[in-house]
Amino acid sequence: MLPVASGKGGAGKSIFAASLAIALARQGARVVAADLDLGGSNLHTYLGLPNTNPGVGDFLKQQRQELRQLLIPTPFDNLRFLPGDGKTPFMANIPSKQRFLLLSQLQQLPADYVIIDLGAGSALNTMNLFGLAKNGIVITTLDTPAMMNALVFLRNFMFANLISLTAHQAPIKKDLLAAYRRSADGTNLTVAEAYRLIEQRDPLLARETRKRCGSFCPRLVYNMADEAEELQVAGRIEGTMKKNLSLQCSTLGLLFHDPAVRQAVRKNRVFLQSRPDTPYARGLAAITQRILHPPATAPTLKELVSEAKTHQSR
Repeated sequence: MLPVASGKGGAGKSIFAASLAIALARQGARVVAADLDLGGSNLHTYLGLPNTNPGVGDFLKQQRQELRQLLIPTPFDNLRFLPGDGKTPFMANIPSKQRFLLLSQLQQLPADYVIIDLGAGSALNTMNLFGLAKNGIVITTLDTPAMMNALVFLRNFMFANLISLTAHQAPIKKDLLAAYRRSADGTNLTVAEAYRLIEQRDPLLARETRKRCGSFCPRLVYNMADEAEELQVAGRIEGTMKKNLSLQCSTLGLLFHDPAVRQAVRKNRVFLQSRPDTPYARGLAAITQRILHPPATAPTLKELVSEAKTHQSR
């Protein structure tokens, strides 16, 4: 499972998810591209497909078939598509019973990789789906508001998990919610402080919560860069996440602002088919290889910047 999220719209999430699915399939992996941006599904457009098939919305409404029965072929070998809204729009808010069914069946899809295009922002459905993987992808542009929104998304994700894990302990959950709401008024509650709050009441639960939440290692993709050196900001972002969210995040790669991407979208063409050798495509290829063949140690920031320079200069 590879969920792809963004803190806000306009970060290039859907075209990245579609392009990553195509790139992985071209390397021989069995891939499903799943559109879980319910209420705003458009992943089909980036795959060159019509929006005429039943999808996840219909599955949730009817609950009479398996999710895998909704998979449709694409123009690309090894890649199948799971439509989103389908013929049943307005499914952005999924009741808990349906959400559990969806999560269960997503995990049973016959694929090496399921690329999940999530809705932008911090809706509960989005955070639940993001939690399907320990190393989901968050894509952001290098604009300060976009990076702040990415941080807010991951903060909301961590605290949603904390509250879920303590739900059976009403007093602890109440304290967490109160502290979280106070933090919205300007007092920055860190995840480490939340762990200590839990530990005061239940040390065993605190240990389990640390273990579960500490297992998440989100990976960041920085999109629409003008220069490779812009990636230097990743060090500060990762430091902030470690300090405030107790998260060990890593940078998956940098993608350049590329006019070829917009041209492909405007002409309703699949980007990697029409422009396979551009700075964006080269950055995507490096990210794809990093997913297929995870390095023993994460590349340093210096190595990532150097790599990005080669993508821009060729």
